[in-house]
Amino acid sequence: MNLKKSIMALLFSVVLIAVALVGCGGVEIPEPYEVNAIGQGQQTFRFVVVDDEENATAWDVSTNENTVGASLLEVGLIVGDVSAWGLLVTAVNGLTADFDADGAWWAFYINGEMAMQGVDATYIQDGDTYAFVFTAG
Repeated sequence: MNLKKSIMALLFSVVLIAVALVGCGGVEIPEPYEVNAIGQGQQTFRFVVVDDEENATAWDVSTNENTVGASLLEVGLIVGDVSAWGLLVTAVNGLTADFDADGAWWAFYINGEMAMQGVDATYIQDGDTYAFVFTAG
């Protein structure tokens, strides 16, 4: 009887993990109407912001920095607080997400997939598009 319960518990755990992983998938980033150029440097990457009204704004960010976070801080597109877990982005393109007030936060995406690391730990890769999406609740 205990073996049957153990197997059922294991199967239940596997199903829960699978559901959790499916829920961490990608998002459709809306196409911006225009792309702005910002910054100076040897490498350039596309950065998209989807605001609280689902409007998309994009920049081609030129930089000499190695990480997306350092580049976006340098040109003033993001603001955040450094914590033990890295940079916690609180505002993007002038729009603040206040989790404590209303559960809103900035989700970070790479090529439409939710990033597995923070913006400050993400090295710029040629051809990648990075995005912050305002997320409520």
